[in-house]
Amino acid sequence: MKKLLGLIALFFTLSLSAATLDGINFADKVSVDGKELVLNGIGIRKATILKIKVYYGALYLDSKTKDPAAFLSTTSPKQIVMHFVREVEAKKLRDAFNEGMEAANSNHASYKVMMDKFNSLIPDVVKNDQITINFLTDGVTVTAKGKTSEKVGNGEFSKALLNIWFTNPRDEQLKNGLLGK
Repeated sequence: MKKLLGLIALFFTLSLSAATLDGINFADKVSVDGKELVLNGIGIRKATILKIKVYYGALYLDSKTKDPAAFLSTTSPKQIVMHFVREVEAKKLRDAFNEGMEAANSNHASYKVMMDKFNSLIPDVVKNDQITINFLTDGVTVTAKGKTSEKVGNGEFSKALLNIWFTNPRDEQLKNGLLGK
């Protein structure tokens, strides 16, 4: 009887817990701009030819999908959480965001001022730091080192920035993980 009760308790604990990949936990649901979003998927960003793990990323959407076109075309809020597993200098992160923006958006030059402002919010990170980016109808916010920024950019910039992970991404495995594939 004790074993049965223990199994029932374990089942409920697991069903209420956050999603975990390699010991990194992400909430099943988050609230962004007054809307509840669900965890769509978790991926791992690896860099260099040595495939060094840099961060675990989680994508939150209003409903799960494996098709980026389904959510990139909507104005509903979205969120990416980046949980770093190594130290990374802000300059390297900013360069990566700029390269991603160029690869994902043919009109990337029109976002230069907004990218500069966005990049100014990206700090050096150490192991277990998180950067959370909220993609809103009228811009993006960044939470890093316990501080949430004011909105940067506009709706077009929000979509263009989110494209980094899904249109000509630097890491297909990360993209697939975020899409729950």
